[in-house]
Amino acid sequence: MNRAEKRRQQKLAKKAAGRSPRHQSPASQERLDLALQHHAAGRLAEAGQLYQQIIEADPRHPVALQYLGVLAHQTGKNEIAVDLISQALAIKPDYAEAHGNLGVTLNAMGRQSDAVASYRSAIALKPGYVEAHYNLGIVLHQLGELDAAIASYRCAVELKPDHAEAHGNLGNVFKQTGALDAAVACYQRVIALRPDKAEAHSNLGVAFNTLGRWDAAAASLRQAIAINPGYAEAQNNQGNVLANQGRLS
Repeated sequence: MNRAEKRRQQKLAKKAAGRSPRHQSPASQERLDLALQHHAAGRLAEAGQLYQQIIEADPRHPVALQYLGVLAHQTGKNEIAVDLISQALAIKPDYAEAHGNLGVTLNAMGRQSDAVASYRSAIALKPGYVEAHYNLGIVLHQLGELDAAIASYRCAVELKPDHAEAHGNLGNVFKQTGALDAAVACYQRVIALRPDKAEAHSNLGVAFNTLGRWDAAAASLRQAIAINPGYAEAQNNQGNVLANQGRLS
């Protein structure tokens, strides 16, 4: 699991803390709260033990099953994750977060079409589910369904205007489709939100280069390299801009 995905899963765990889609005893709720706190903090072993204890006491506890599945995905046990999250959904079919996390796991397994179906189920249940729109955009982009990917990313940024990753990915799709001015606007939005994001500066530089705005391209790429001196792709892109300017030496 990459760092961005780990952050997304930790955010999901934090959002779920103290929330359960079914009635439970105060003791069970307290144990669940503690498990989710451990999970959000990255203490996966402690969280897993508590989820297991909840399930032993109540085998039909959808939240514990679902988050034990998330934990399995985070530790690379995707088949187990699918089984656990599917059990949660069998108990509570309208559990939007479980559909969303099933989509994350299925996509990690290369099952993009199934992931799309899971994300769409999550969105049908919870239209304001930002991460489901964002993750759906990722899979649709992978599948080459660019117009649909743009629509999903747009939903994500409309719901959460400060979602820097969604703005950046939207820019990448626009760049791929040749809508360079739109791509520039997206990358500039990312930089306004995350000035230290070297990738956004580099992508902006590439877009400016393609538009023939070489001075702006060079400035963006210099900024990317200043943030991350070891950013080889930005160094290469800067070389392309210098070549276009005739500065071959």
